[in-house]
Amino acid sequence: MLGGLDRPTAGQVVLDGVDLGAISEARLTKVRAESIGFVFQSFNLIPTLTAQENVETALVPLGLKTAERRARAAEALESVGLGERTGHLPAELSGGQQQRVAIARALVKKPKVLLADEPTGNLDESTRDEVMDLLEGLWKDHGLTFVMVTHDSALAKRAPRVATIERGRVTVTENLFGR
Repeated sequence: MLGGLDRPTAGQVVLDGVDLGAISEARLTKVRAESIGFVFQSFNLIPTLTAQENVETALVPLGLKTAERRARAAEALESVGLGERTGHLPAELSGGQQQRVAIARALVKKPKVLLADEPTGNLDESTRDEVMDLLEGLWKDHGLTFVMVTHDSALAKRAPRVATIERGRVTVTENLFGR
């Protein structure tokens, strides 16, 4: 619901003053394309496209010209440390590099909200920490809202605010030990 993929049956999901449950599907698609970046556990990269092309796919719905898409995708890949891997296919990249491509794809459109669903679930501990350091830095540098779903208590401890869902109830706590 936070990403506008499902509509609430009760209550509201409001992004930038817009109730996502009350707008047309066309407008909701536009809001998702412009304002929400998604990072998934399984990377969701297209195996036949290069890193550059995978990142560019996020810009197609925005109607940008090819040159601008290419430039923005290259910049996004550079920002996640993959400036020299733009021409590589996903199979030619490590798991951590694939997740960095997915992060670049989510950030290339300069969203207001970044939603990450278990973004480190398929990574080893060292790569997990590296990717989380990257996400934290990007979140702070871009000043966006960053929402992450995780079952990893080590990651949850890094967050400044933690919401826990247990038996249908949401509890939000400020994390004094988060970075």
